[in-house]
Amino acid sequence: MLTTEQIRTFGHAGFVVLRSFVGESLLAELDEEVDDLITRKPAPVDKVGFHHYFEPIPTLPVADRVLRDSGVLAAAGGLVAPLAIDHAFDHIQVATSIYGWDHVPGGGHVDGYGIPDQTEPFSFTVLAGIFLGDESEARRGNLWVWPGSHFTHQRLFRERGVDALMAPASLGGHACLLDDAPAFGCGEPVLARRGDVILAHYLLAHNQSGNLWSPLRRIVYYRLAAEGHRGRWAATHTDVLREYGPVRAALRSVEP
Repeated sequence: MLTTEQIRTFGHAGFVVLRSFVGESLLAELDEEVDDLITRKPAPVDKVGFHHYFEPIPTLPVADRVLRDSGVLAAAGGLVAPLAIDHAFDHIQVATSIYGWDHVPGGGHVDGYGIPDQTEPFSFTVLAGIFLGDESEARRGNLWVWPGSHFTHQRLFRERGVDALMAPASLGGHACLLDDAPAFGCGEPVLARRGDVILAHYLLAHNQSGNLWSPLRRIVYYRLAAEGHRGRWAATHTDVLREYGPVRAALRSVEP
């Protein structure tokens, strides 16, 4: 389902955007379920900026079905074959951004840190997101990413150990806040339209930006793990393509 060039882009950048991937009929069903969630659990009246929902998978049956029926899960599977891939955890995230937050992130983070009493990161393999609105320009609540930062994190973990981001100084997975922090380069907003899909490496540094355009930005995120990930999570931090056989092959095919 993914082209070799898309797989190669993922390997180099740590993410790829699949354009016009989810059809409108499925998007309309997803809209209805997301709107119902927001109606039942509204954000505080004066809230601006990000407001996230982490909902048990059985309570969002449409979102789970769309993941499968749209081909998003199969596309993610094309990055890790022959390993199987599915939900890493028991939830689906609906991420919203409410109009009025003027923010450009100065650095990114890795998910799965800053959780009370944890002894290891709650890592996974692929972050998949379905865009429900128009984020084709900046300042629309866009996800920001630091291209190639999965390799920057790989160097960090090789040099300082796989628990480097467990330190309180990271404030929940921000390598950019560590003493003698690695250089991540410039971040950029992901520009996408309704029905586009992002597939991102777990160790891609990312963050959320402000929304000065629409009343409510919405995206549905799925955290996916390759089969057996928990047993090899540390190895995936020091070898970021460990679970990505097709990606390794696509990158090798263009080596001199």
